Amino acid sequence: MLPVISRRLKIAIAIAFSVLFLFFLLLNTSLGTVSIPFSDVWKALTSQPPEDPVHHSIILNIRLPRVLLGILVGATLAVCGNLFQALLRNPLADPYILGVSSGAAFGIVLSIGIMGSMTAIPAILYNLPLMSFSFAMLAAFSSYFIAKRGAKTPVVDLILSGVIVNFLFNAGTTFAIVFLWRNIQSTTYWLMGSLSGASWTKVSSMALATGIAILFGLIFSVKLNAISLGEEEAMNLGVNVHLLKFLIFITVSLLTAYCVSVAGIVGFVGLIIPHSARLITGPDHKKSIPFSALLGGLFLSSCDTIARTMFAPIEMPLGTITALVGAPVFIFLLRKKMRTT
Repeated sequence: MLPVISRRLKIAIAIAFSVLFLFFLLLNTSLGTVSIPFSDVWKALTSQPPEDPVHHSIILNIRLPRVLLGILVGATLAVCGNLFQALLRNPLADPYILGVSSGAAFGIVLSIGIMGSMTAIPAILYNLPLMSFSFAMLAAFSSYFIAKRGAKTPVVDLILSGVIVNFLFNAGTTFAIVFLWRNIQSTTYWLMGSLSGASWTKVSSMALATGIAILFGLIFSVKLNAISLGEEEAMNLGVNVHLLKFLIFITVSLLTAYCVSVAGIVGFVGLIIPHSARLITGPDHKKSIPFSALLGGLFLSSCDTIARTMFAPIEMPLGTITALVGAPVFIFLLRKKMRTT
């Protein structure tokens, strides 16, 4: 059982994380092939006259949109992971593990491939967000129903079904690239995760998606707390479990699909971040969801900074960095879960 945290300590933790968030925002914006002092970053953020116009332009037009986009994508993926873990009542579920990200990527690659090689095709197949969302939902429900045994969904079966769906859609993506598109190098790099295409337009639209994710989680936080106790207990408390499942699967699939369209496939954020947030806040989703968003944003933007600076002039795919951190944590969580079942 987690220790009870006093109100004063909670406020101190919130202030500490706010300061940490500001520090990492300045740090990730200042680091790059061109090192920029914190003072210049701060002046750009506070609209003060720049000492170096070149640094000012780099910050506002290149660095800051990318850092903010990383924060927003990481926050959204972390909240999506939290919602999935609450719904399925295990800390090992996330959009990547359940194949949702792979399904969304397949929808995008398929749509672009059809767009570039065929003409007599319904216009609906050229809609990237719609195709991404459709296949993300297909992947999510496929993983869930493959693993479902009557009224129960065993954790191990769910993970195995997610692996199967992942392999299936990854194979479909490879086939679509080779057969329809043939732009293998750039497509493969994007599929491994990248924020190199960041812009203020993407930041604005992603901010809306992040706001929807956090608001959705907070609105249903009480029901999520109830369903975490078990489906029967939640029903006894008046929760429409089947409707809640449907809403969460649709919302998470839509948000994940949009994240994939912006940043490619970035794994493990929705897996390890919600678990870390719960270690700080406890099981209450009204607290863990905002903390998941905060930690997810810090984690992904920092991973992106490592990807674009540590191996310069080569930029490492973002998904590679998150996997190097997330895979060992996932193995630890899986073995811990196996020991308790």
